Amino acid sequence: EALRGVMRKVLAEVARTGLPGNHHFFITFLTGAPGVRVSSRLRERYPEQMTIVIQFQYWDLKVTDTGFEVGLSFSDVP
Repeated sequence: EALRGVMRKVLAEVARTGLPGNHHFFITFLTGAPGVRVSSRLRERYPEQMTIVIQFQYWDLKVTDTGFEVGLSFSDVP
């Protein structure tokens, strides 16, 4: 739980101010976990888990007490 708190705090800061310099995050998650929303195309390609990179092309990062959401594009498809 402590690690989730750290991630929540750091992602909330990134949502407010953006990523400094050349920093990035690799985030791996279970695609079938409750609350996870991905397109059917991505769920078919990654039925169990996937890793996203938050660095350059992301938008609408929102962080809550229970998770986060972010807009990303994959192969130039939002």
